[in-house]
Amino acid sequence: MKTQNIIKGYYGIMDLDVTNIDPKFRADAIRQHYEDIKNYKYEQSNLKPHLRYENTIGRIKNMHEIDAKFAKKRKEKHDIEQIIRNKIYNEAK
Repeated sequence: MKTQNIIKGYYGIMDLDVTNIDPKFRADAIRQHYEDIKNYKYEQSNLKPHLRYENTIGRIKNMHEIDAKFAKKRKEKHDIEQIIRNKIYNEAK
């Protein structure tokens, strides 16, 4: 996918893909996207800190990323141990 057709989002605002948007409407879509981001930032600034996206969904997302990293490490360790057990078993035959 070409990155020049992707306009970055912001936290709760997803990226905008203008690939399939008619070229005569792209400028309006991009302008609206930036306007949505501006409104989102304003709304978030009016919320109490514990209710803001980065302190709720963002925190949980980070926890999931950390958990996935450690799960991958555990799996790699388990795989190495399994290879060692297989070698020992095959040599005993």
